[in-house]
Amino acid sequence: MKKLLFVAAIAAVASGCVYVTPANSITAPIALDVQCPAGSVDNDVKPAKMGTATASGIILFCEGDASLKAAMDNGGIKKVHHVDYKTKNILGIVSSATTIVWGE
Repeated sequence: MKKLLFVAAIAAVASGCVYVTPANSITAPIALDVQCPAGSVDNDVKPAKMGTATASGIILFCEGDASLKAAMDNGGIKKVHHVDYKTKNILGIVSSATTIVWGE
């Protein structure tokens, strides 16, 4: 029974069950506090406000809304200056992705 659980755990990690990877993000079995830019910067908009939205998962279960719209709503942002993504992943067991929006 222990061997079966071990094989199942390795298969889950190898299949990337909770790898949350936004655009331009880095995917690795162990990714602690990785932050990546997304897209270009609009210099006509001031980065006066910040809004975040997070989705997270553990083993086979994921929840949350890390969409750009959710991050804009959370920060009260109407115009986007730039967007960053923050990823955390520990062996595909615990994972999270955060969208960070800067704008006004």
